[in-house]
Amino acid sequence: MFEVLKKIKTFFSNLFAKDVIIKIGSLVAAIVIWFVVSVSVYQTMDDVFYNVPIEIDLSGTYAEASGYQPMTQSDETVVVYITGDRGEIGNLKSEDLVAVASAENVMYAREYRLPLEIRCNSNKDFEVTRIEPSVISVDFDRIVTKEVELKSRLTGVRAADGYIMGDQDDIVIVPNIVNVTGPAEVVEDITDALVVISEDTLLTETTDFKADSLSFFNGSVAITDESGNLSFDKTEFTVHVPIYERRTVSLNVLFANAPESFDIEAFRGKLDMSVTELEIAVPSESIREMNSIDNSIDIGTIDMREVDIGSEFSFHTSDFLPEGCQDLGEVRTVTVTCPSEGLVRRPIHFTGSSIQLVNAPAQYNIDIITSGVTAIFIGPSESMDQLTYIDIIAQINMTNIFDMATGYNKLPVTFVIPFYDDVWCVGSDDALSPRVTINATPKDGSQ
Repeated sequence: MFEVLKKIKTFFSNLFAKDVIIKIGSLVAAIVIWFVVSVSVYQTMDDVFYNVPIEIDLSGTYAEASGYQPMTQSDETVVVYITGDRGEIGNLKSEDLVAVASAENVMYAREYRLPLEIRCNSNKDFEVTRIEPSVISVDFDRIVTKEVELKSRLTGVRAADGYIMGDQDDIVIVPNIVNVTGPAEVVEDITDALVVISEDTLLTETTDFKADSLSFFNGSVAITDESGNLSFDKTEFTVHVPIYERRTVSLNVLFANAPESFDIEAFRGKLDMSVTELEIAVPSESIREMNSIDNSIDIGTIDMREVDIGSEFSFHTSDFLPEGCQDLGEVRTVTVTCPSEGLVRRPIHFTGSSIQLVNAPAQYNIDIITSGVTAIFIGPSESMDQLTYIDIIAQINMTNIFDMATGYNKLPVTFVIPFYDDVWCVGSDDALSPRVTINATPKDGSQ
């Protein structure tokens, strides 16, 4: 072979010495001859490929069946050195190769060192002489999903003077639950997921903030997702922050079934209320409605037929505060105590014939069957000393009685005390108003 090459060299040297055209032609011929000789003599070649991607094969393994997934790995690509037939590997590229790490020996959640083997997507035949690196470190963990309720953290968000921001229980997050998926050792440590709003702002009305990220905590310790393996099924969140206006309101109690001439305002002035005014927080969206009324709230109604000497009535703030309002003083219950000093309690009897029928239906004859009733009256001693049954009008008002049937009916008796504005009637244990029996018979020609 050496002698052949020497003769070729001598031949071309002579040609170049004779003519330029011959020289160029000789050069081309030399290249062709060299290529032919190289292919025929040097059929095997070496090559190196950079940035060959690594693939971790879980198919059919215990790791796949148990839900283990690679969390982190020491390398993403490798350098591959190969040797083979020039015709086979001459056009081979890095993207035709993949370095495969088998997970067949992965049995637990921990770090493993996995050897690599090279596979060719184009089915070329060659020999791998070296892989750098030949082994990679892969951390495996079980992938789990956990449902976590969201909370909010507001940084820099404050209520303006005269206003109050709702506490954590008042703040509404939509959606308020996310499903967090990731490595078991991380996900199972999550106790709180926070939607963080960082805005330096003063609020005078209820405001909705938008957010697109979450912060995870184990108690007060932040959980960092350095590997980027945590994911959650919601990506947009609305934080509804309620704002309240501070307001002081007076409390008022209403009365029902008092005698027509009874002086309610004078009686109200004698009441002992545990609280006469409340410090409340009004939702910003209700302020306009609250501004349309005076700064007082009716806490409830007392039936005068239930008012005895020194009677007490309790009203819960949760029942009478307008919807959404908060009791800042945490009073919770208002007690109203009726007067007890200087009052006298006395029974007065009325015969059946002294009871008047008011607005009796024209188609009936009404006869009072009960011989009489006794009612209990309460008032100041100076009034009660003078009060007799003559000063009281006992009546049955039939204006709103629509279901009276033919025959016997029991109807309540009410009392009018026209000359006294400080006396009222209290019911008995059996009924708030005494009842009498009447007999209703149709008049001639009526049904």
